[in-house]
Amino acid sequence: MELLWFTFDIIGTIAFAISGTLVGIGRRMDIFGMLVLALATAIGGGIMRDLMVGNIPPNSLRTFTYVFIVMAVTFGVFFIYRVRRAHYIGTRWVRRMYLGADTLGLASFTVTGAGIGVYSYPEMPVLAVILGLLTAVGGGVIRDILAQRVPSVLREEVYALPAIIGGIVYYGFYHMGQWQLASYSAFIIVVVIRTLALRYNWSLPRIR
Repeated sequence: MELLWFTFDIIGTIAFAISGTLVGIGRRMDIFGMLVLALATAIGGGIMRDLMVGNIPPNSLRTFTYVFIVMAVTFGVFFIYRVRRAHYIGTRWVRRMYLGADTLGLASFTVTGAGIGVYSYPEMPVLAVILGLLTAVGGGVIRDILAQRVPSVLREEVYALPAIIGGIVYYGFYHMGQWQLASYSAFIIVVVIRTLALRYNWSLPRIR
């Protein structure tokens, strides 16, 4: 179980580091600004999750692994963009990369957050769902505030809802004794819902 959880945590860290770096590129930040956004996106939600369950110091700060991964991804994306920009990398390409990475990060961290919830307090389903949601969207909220944007969770078509549904699915399968199926099912459901929402412009009711 720990290996599977760690795998999803690394996938989410890489994906959100990419999305944070791309937001920095879109905001014309320097490499340090991109790194700050990448770190905030990749480990911010996990830090809030760990603080909520009393896991101190937070998992992402106990070793250099997560910070190193984020730094490597940030510098990699930065240099790839600089090299390939001469061959025309437009805003459409950047947005597609951002949405793809953000979707993977959302799904992966829903799994890790809900997993921490059921492991720490298996009798509290609401906590598991909330921790999945917080881990998935918390870093993005910090990123968007630092980048002076309205957070994605408050403005995009369907963003938080897939994480909530994924957390519910995770808790349900986990309590049937299917913890591996819980992880894979929650991940796939979040990716599918978020992808369909982007493809067909699904949105929740709003005042127009």
